[in-house]
Parts: sequence; structure tokens; C-alpha cells
Amino acid sequence: MIEHFSHGYATLPVAFLVSMTGSALGLLLARHARRHKGAGRRALWLTVAAFAIGGTGIWVMHFVAMLGFAVRDARILYEPWTTALSALIAVAVVACGLYAIGLGRYTPLKLAAAGTLTGIGVAAMHYTGMAAVSADVELDYRLGYVIASVAIAIGAATTALWLSWRLQRASSMWLAAAVMALAVNLMHYTGMLGLVAGGEADEAPHGVDAVDLVFPMATLTAIVLLFLVFTVVMVPTDEELKADEHLSSLQRRTTDRPVAGRKPPRY
Repeated sequence: MIEHFSHGYATLPVAFLVSMTGSALGLLLARHARRHKGAGRRALWLTVAAFAIGGTGIWVMHFVAMLGFAVRDARILYEPWTTALSALIAVAVVACGLYAIGLGRYTPLKLAAAGTLTGIGVAAMHYTGMAAVSADVELDYRLGYVIASVAIAIGAATTALWLSWRLQRASSMWLAAAVMALAVNLMHYTGMLGLVAGGEADEAPHGVDAVDLVFPMATLTAIVLLFLVFTVVMVPTDEELKADEHLSSLQRRTTDRPVAGRKPPRY
């Protein structure tokens, strides 16, 4: 019997909050990217946004949710390199989608194409992460749930890309991030509901226990989140830099202007 909340239901709200936080930071970073005119700086901001959305909002959420995954009377291990590959896929596909929307001219057709490809990539991340699971029982999938999870992933990715382009107010981004997190969680658990445990596996499980990955994952996630928050709060946009430059120019003009009624000294 497959259990999705073997440690209780705590993994569900934690996964949702992690996903919402990463999505919100990613949307804020994407908004910063739109304020830069140069393609190079815009691409840099979009890359950081991809780490927030793809790395934290999607992949870390997947990892947290998997902490509750168990098969009764079976041993579950994770292959580290395949797990790491799934993280790279998540960041890469979100970055490609953000580049497609954030660089060049925006069109609805481009959004649909980017959302579809990114959604398929997100689903690929999920099932690559599941391929890292090594158990002493056979694990298989029901096709209908797989198709449904891919469709949800495409919808979630398209929504995320559209929001990253359209939203301007920071206050509305948290609501949008909650919608994105809900969609990502729905995609994950839809795919997991399609998982079926069969007979005994031919090979013994290999890899590391999920608990052994918790500390390094928590440390890495904390470092990435702190970096993203620092980036959002501290790094100025082009508009802010221009405003500072304009203010400095006005101050220099005021300082250099002679006081009315006072003659300059004669030497």
C-alpha cells in the first residue's frame, strides 16, 4: 500500500508554503527583469528568477512532498545524481520559458508554446525525480494520471509565465504565487496518485535514505532563499539607478550655482 503522508499531513502545508515563497520571489525577480532595457541584464534577472521558481517553487516542493512518500513494508532509497538531475531540469526548463517570454516581443502564441514546453519540462522533472526512487517493490504508473499531471503542469507553467509578464504590483504577486503553488502541488499529487506498487523488485534498492538528504537540502534551500531575498531587496533596478543619477546631477548643479547677490572673489 502506498502512503503519501507517512509522517502525517505536515508535509502538505510545508510543501505549499515553500512553493509559494519560491514562486513569489521568482515573480518579483521577473518584475525586476522587465524594468531593465538591456537584454544581458534582463537575462541575468530572469536566470535568478528561474532558480526561484524552478529550484525552490517547484523542485524543493517536490522534495518536501516526497518526504511523506512510503510503501508499506518496503524500503525506499533515492539515487543522488538522478535527484540532482531533476533539480537541474526544473531550473533549466523554467529559465527557457522565462527567456522566451521576457526577451524579445511578447505574443500569445509565444506564451502558449513556451508554456507547453515548460510544462512538459516540469513534468519531466517530476518523473525524473521519481526515477531516482529505488525500492524493493516494483513501481508503475497509471497512464491516465500521467496524462492528467502533464496537462496540469502545462497549465501551471503557462499561468506562471503569463503572471511573470503581466503582474506589476508586488502585493498581487503573493496571491498569484499561491495560485501557482496550488497548481504545482496539484500536479505533483496527481502524478503520485497514479503510482502503483507491484511485486518484489528484481534488484535490491540502492541510494540514500530521504532523511539523510533533509539536512543538506534544508541548508541549501536556506542559502538560496536568503540570496534571493537579498537580491530582491538590495539590488537596484535601472529605474532606481537613473533616479539616483538624476538626483546626484541636481545636487551638483545646486552646489555649483553661485549664490545670488554675491560677487565671486577677485584674485
